[in-house]
Amino acid sequence: MEIVETEATQLAVTIARKCVAEDAQLHPKVGAVLVRDGQVVAHAFRGEQGPGDHAEFTLFEKKLRELDLSGSDLFTTLEPCTHRKQHKPCAEWIVEKKIARVFVGMLDPNPRIYSLGVTQLRKNGIRIEFFPSELRDAIRTDNSAFIDSFRANPELTGTASFDFTHNDGNYTLGHGELLFQTHWSNAGNSSIHVYKDCTNLRGAGIARGANCFTDVRDASAYDMSSRVQTPREGEIIVLENVNGKFAVVKIVDVKATSHGDNYNCLTLEYRINADGNRIFRE
Repeated sequence: MEIVETEATQLAVTIARKCVAEDAQLHPKVGAVLVRDGQVVAHAFRGEQGPGDHAEFTLFEKKLRELDLSGSDLFTTLEPCTHRKQHKPCAEWIVEKKIARVFVGMLDPNPRIYSLGVTQLRKNGIRIEFFPSELRDAIRTDNSAFIDSFRANPELTGTASFDFTHNDGNYTLGHGELLFQTHWSNAGNSSIHVYKDCTNLRGAGIARGANCFTDVRDASAYDMSSRVQTPREGEIIVLENVNGKFAVVKIVDVKATSHGDNYNCLTLEYRINADGNRIFRE
């Protein structure tokens, strides 16, 4: 790696640490550096000039909008996004600006983006390189909480979206005695397998006919004898952990590349009573 590339990757990691989250949600720390003809043209970090603004968007639209950037190299600590509600995603900006090479520090752990940003850039003739391993480790450390959000949610009530083909299909809900280690694998284009073996679950059962959590009057009433259950989208499963505590989980959406989707992702809603009780009321 040339000296300028070493300096650019290090600079991207350094400026990424300036990121401050715009709200209470977990967000990645992202730094981006634009290099042309061996010189740093500009750099930016997520949220630098606007709450939630991505680093690439800040570079292309707020700092370098009038410049011809064709043939330049972009160094970014996080894989460019492929989905953005407010404006074009970063991968499209990069293609539009005719960037020649993109150096990526870390693939996005979000299953809606993971590897798709890199794939989209390659399909458009953009060369992809990766940061050296020691800097990739530093980026993962700086973003450990963001990465872990796609493996666990310690809250007692919430939502989760994760790639069930990563982390051996495991996702953790709750904390302490109210912790539920779940294990998943794909079953179809609208269904998912959930297992009680290789977890801390004593049982898992489908609450047939329950449309909302309060329909589960007594979670212990459902059959949990099977090692695997296969709920469909919209169905609710009840979980009991080894501490005798209960949780209810609704399958919101299942996406699988094996069934024609662009990515693998399980989205669910869940609730754990603060006392772990089996009764779910308002």
